[in-house]
Amino acid sequence: MKPLYISATMQDIGKTTLILGLLQACRDLGLNVGYMKPVGQVFVEYEGLRVDKDAVLARRAFGLTDHAGDMSPVVIERGFTERYVFHRDPSVLQSKVLASFERLRAAHDFIIVEGTGHAGVGSCFDLSNAQVAALLGAAVVIVVEGGIGRAIDETAPNLYLFQKHGVQVLGVVLNKVLEEKLDKVKRTVAEGLRHLGTQLLGVVPYREQLGFPRLDQIALQLRAEVLCGEESLGNRVFRTVVAAMSAQNVCERITGNTLVVTPGDRIDNIIVSALACPAELGETEHISGLVVTGGIRPPVGIISLLEMAGIPVLLCQEDTYIVATKLKELRFKISPQDTDKIEAAKRLIHDSIDVQALLAALAADK
Repeated sequence: MKPLYISATMQDIGKTTLILGLLQACRDLGLNVGYMKPVGQVFVEYEGLRVDKDAVLARRAFGLTDHAGDMSPVVIERGFTERYVFHRDPSVLQSKVLASFERLRAAHDFIIVEGTGHAGVGSCFDLSNAQVAALLGAAVVIVVEGGIGRAIDETAPNLYLFQKHGVQVLGVVLNKVLEEKLDKVKRTVAEGLRHLGTQLLGVVPYREQLGFPRLDQIALQLRAEVLCGEESLGNRVFRTVVAAMSAQNVCERITGNTLVVTPGDRIDNIIVSALACPAELGETEHISGLVVTGGIRPPVGIISLLEMAGIPVLLCQEDTYIVATKLKELRFKISPQDTDKIEAAKRLIHDSIDVQALLAALAADK
């Protein structure tokens, strides 16, 4: 069977969610399925190599034992693109990708390949998604974020570029569609895609919980110092409250799993946040954590009380406005530690995508 290449119209659209679900579905069907991310942009040190984070996720989530370097053969480090542009040699990178792919294909019935961003990403070093899909002889599924006009508009240039490189596009998966709009969006986008010469393969409803980060992820992104509560950094954050108002108003805005952001010298807001527990809503948990700003450390006695309450506290040097803005802009990918999200993603794709029909289309296109 041809490899299946999962692309998207931009980053953070939902490729990872789809791939986790597809890997599980293929296993459930008895397929020995492998995974590859030919070009990685966000990497970690893993088994002595620099490996894309998504490849590490797939490896750990599914117990894959292929060589990590084959699952993530090309990683784009700082300065790589500039060096390549002045010393261009497409054959070196393409041969590396192809060699890794052949080793994976020899070990598996079927390979799912994860792309990076839209169809043209990687063109600057001759490894765009369209070029890599053509190199591997893969068929493509394009993941697009929910909506109508934007979804159709963003599909068009991606579809064109894949087709320009002779790559078969099986169709589109529409992700993050609001439940109340699902039927209308599905019907309209399916017709719009038909006008483009492709088809809608499935619609995945929006699930807010897949975007909820852990506190340790927030600490890492903000480069915050952990003042206390290290053992609770796995707390999930459902919502954020910027406590720049009076303590009374802060209390009214706190629900379960809230992250409170407040200047480090607003002791009133810190204490109210720590004690707030909306019992009238049936909540029994403390807030997820506190971010204190301005580089101002609360008094030692206050930190001790928060530590005894099991509430993590992060210290940021920036002021409250800058920290709140950063939090609003942050995007958190599913990581190997997110076992709850991994299982939720598997169920979501199982319920939303006809994987057997997708595989049948893939086999027919061989």
